[in-house]
Amino acid sequence: MRTNKKYTFNFLILLALFTAAIANADDVADVKAVIHKYINSETLDLTEQAKLMASDRTYIASGMRYTNNAKSMAIQTAGNNVLKKARPDVERIATVEDIMVRVNGNSAVSSFYRVINTTNSVESVRAGQGAMTSFYQTGTMVLFKIKGDWKIVHTHLSATK
Repeated sequence: MRTNKKYTFNFLILLALFTAAIANADDVADVKAVIHKYINSETLDLTEQAKLMASDRTYIASGMRYTNNAKSMAIQTAGNNVLKKARPDVERIATVEDIMVRVNGNSAVSSFYRVINTTNSVESVRAGQGAMTSFYQTGTMVLFKIKGDWKIVHTHLSATK
C-alpha cells in the first residue's frame, strides 16, 4: 500500500512538472508573438504597436528614458509625421533576429536584435546613397501577463552599430 502511494505521489510530481514545462513553452511562444507584432508594426503609424503596451510602459532609447507611455508614443508619432510630410513616399521596414525569452510566472524578459530600414529619397539615391538606410539596435523588453494577455511594460533599445 505504501509503495502505491509513493508511485502515485511521484507520478503527480512528474505530471505537474510536465504541465508546467508545456505552459512555459506556450508563454515563450506567446511572448515571441508579441515581439513579432511589435516589430511588424514598426512602421510610420504606431497605432497597432501602442495596443501591445501597458499604459505605464517605460521606454529607453537614444539616451532618453520616458516613463509616460502616452507622451512617449506622441513624441515618436510626431517625429514620424514630420518624416512623412518631408518625404511622402518614405517606407519603413523593421526586422528582428535572435529573440531570447525567459519566462518567470506572469513576467518575461526578452532580448533581440532589431534593424530599422527606411527608404532614402530619390535625391539621396541620385547623390550616391543606397536605397535604404539601416539602423541596427539591440533590444530588451519586459512583459507582464495582464488579464491573460502579454503586455510590454519596458522597452530598451540601444544602437548596435
